Amino acid sequence: MGRALRRHRIDTRTTARLPLCAPAHVTTEDGKPAAPLSRCTEIGLGGLRLTAAEGLVPGERVRVLVRLPSGHVFEIEGQVAWAKLTLHPSLFGAPEGRDDDAHLGIAFDAVSEERLLPIRRLFAARDQERQRARCLRQLHGLPIHA
Repeated sequence: MGRALRRHRIDTRTTARLPLCAPAHVTTEDGKPAAPLSRCTEIGLGGLRLTAAEGLVPGERVRVLVRLPSGHVFEIEGQVAWAKLTLHPSLFGAPEGRDDDAHLGIAFDAVSEERLLPIRRLFAARDQERQRARCLRQLHGLPIHA
């Protein structure tokens, strides 16, 4: 996306996201596998971003399982908010079934705070790591904001 377009794009996210590289298992509401070779690339309290070999239709209801760095398997229901194919068939040929042929945004359904606790723990761990790095920078006389 060009710099001018990026500057004027409106971000509709209401929550922050964390980078996360983890395999994901996506199924439809009736339990059929969907989006093969899925990987979670970002996660937040409102949704997550996936790359996959095949895209899904926006609005489709899905169930996603992601193994978090803590080892906890996070399972959530939601719907496909947006989908984008990285290859355009008329320009580059048909997608080849690689794990990054499609990018998907999954918006979580209204869920309880208890179910989102593993994601909140990821944010807390990130904040602790940032604070630790800041203290080390200060200790060594380096600028706090690099």
